[in-house]
Amino acid sequence: MSDSIRLLAKEHHAFYEVLPYHVVLEEGHGSPAARMVRIQAGFDVEVYGVNIKDEFRPDPEYALGYTALQKIVENVSHHASGSCSLEAISFPSTVVVDSRNGAKVEGMFRIRISHSRGLDQPADLPEQHALEEVEKQLHELGVARR
Repeated sequence: MSDSIRLLAKEHHAFYEVLPYHVVLEEGHGSPAARMVRIQAGFDVEVYGVNIKDEFRPDPEYALGYTALQKIVENVSHHASGSCSLEAISFPSTVVVDSRNGAKVEGMFRIRISHSRGLDQPADLPEQHALEEVEKQLHELGVARR
């Protein structure tokens, strides 16, 4: 399967970006001194692929890409330490028009790396290690970081 996924990634010019995943909490709820606190709870790995038919609907190969990302999430989850959690999220009805790439239509997936230690806890080494492993596996499939 990995050879076909490598070919799929190459054909669709797959790439990814890493963004911080934040949660927003209200401290002192109901008091005059209440304030909003933003905490980085993990990472969002946004994976894009160009729809080579340039249509505003998912390419049939979208499901294959999502299955490959689910497999990465499963593999990394088995080795993740602590309360680190990973989730593959699909956006089959969403398209992105990339203005940096000649207005090409792109499909998008997300791998969210977070934890279950509590919303007030920031990301730590387990999430960083999971991110590194996700990136390693994406590179093995031919998905480049932008």
